[in-house]
Amino acid sequence: MVNPWIGMGLVLAIYGTLMLGLEAYRRSRSPDPELVRKCLHLGMGLLTLSFPWLFATPWPVVLLAALFTAWLAVLRTFRSLQRLRGGVIDGVTRKSLGEIYFPLAVGLVYLLSAGDPLTFCIPMLILSLADAAAALVGERYGALRYPTAGQRKSLEGSMAFFTVAFLSAHIPLLLFTDAGRPANLLISMTLALLLTLLEAMAPGGLDNLGIPLVALLLLRSLLGLDVAALVVRLGVAVLLATLVALLACRGIPLNQEGSPERSRFSSRFTPGRTEGSGDGIV
Repeated sequence: MVNPWIGMGLVLAIYGTLMLGLEAYRRSRSPDPELVRKCLHLGMGLLTLSFPWLFATPWPVVLLAALFTAWLAVLRTFRSLQRLRGGVIDGVTRKSLGEIYFPLAVGLVYLLSAGDPLTFCIPMLILSLADAAAALVGERYGALRYPTAGQRKSLEGSMAFFTVAFLSAHIPLLLFTDAGRPANLLISMTLALLLTLLEAMAPGGLDNLGIPLVALLLLRSLLGLDVAALVVRLGVAVLLATLVALLACRGIPLNQEGSPERSRFSSRFTPGRTEGSGDGIV
């Protein structure tokens, strides 16, 4: 452990360096704004994994989370200050408060986990890796799209989220718990499946808050259960996922002009994407 003020200064310095580097990359290469945003998301998420070893008490993490949340809220509120974000955060056209929810989630999860490395790092791994994978895969390869609150997401993006979320839970559980392989497998599958449903339905960047908090609560409820109890919970998760999938298949979203547009899971497939509609953004 280091002095908490030194640790907070180190976190702020890394954040500033990451922002400057991404802004330079954005100006020189003109990449997809979603890629730049997710690079920041990924970098800061991986940085948080050091918190259980960097800080001995929760208050520095809570203070950092409060400072970041307040700063980002001020930048979003006052138009004259928005240029300070440099396009790294606000480059995408869709409306999202995800950048504000992210530090808030870090502080809450660290506080609720009491700095326990396992129950803090697994939710943050899922938020950092699975959410970024879903967005980037859905943006580039998303073809089978389904309607959600305010936008359309893709089956490819959701599958990427499930796969990375499963690995983000399964590998740490295998390495750092005494539970058997069957129990770890069932916990990881249940966790990944339920969080995939949450990510698919959460509007306006709310998944940045909901995913780590729900992951923490699920971990606490699943760890220590026997295999039979875990099988039952996985069965319930599968039934819930099946119900949501059936509802998505029957969904008829509206396009920008307000006319009905069939779901991409229906028999008609509409190629391409509509600018600003959220297509391929997961």
